[in-house]
Amino acid sequence: MAAGRSGRTALPAGNRAERRGRGLASGLQEGEIRQALQEGGHIRNVLIVSKCIGGVVEHLAYLRASWRRDFLPLRTWNDRGDRTYRDLDRLLTLIRADFGFCGCIPVYIAGDPDLARYKALARELPVAGPLPPHCGTELCRAEAAPPG
Repeated sequence: MAAGRSGRTALPAGNRAERRGRGLASGLQEGEIRQALQEGGHIRNVLIVSKCIGGVVEHLAYLRASWRRDFLPLRTWNDRGDRTYRDLDRLLTLIRADFGFCGCIPVYIAGDPDLARYKALARELPVAGPLPPHCGTELCRAEAAPPG
């Protein structure tokens, strides 16, 4: 190894919080994504999960970026909460046009058994309650229905 090198690879600017020792953010913020993309990073995969929030269907993107390890949700400024969209077209425009992602973007409904392959997501998504397209109605998933 060359003198003066620690053997560590430099983190993209999107990970400045990690370098300052503040720990990992729980998601990806738009500013972090844009900066890391400008510095040569790229979005590897995207999936969208549709779920009921306050009686309406909202869509949350999970991104797997080259500078981070797992699928992480798109988060609001200062990592305060998930950045959800009621308009799926606006979310897709952000991912395609602004982030330059050209791959397949699957859209899942929260609780879909196929989400089990994304272990980290399956743990954090709700397993009970109304799901699209019955959002705002009394219909619930069979697993959430009371016995009898």
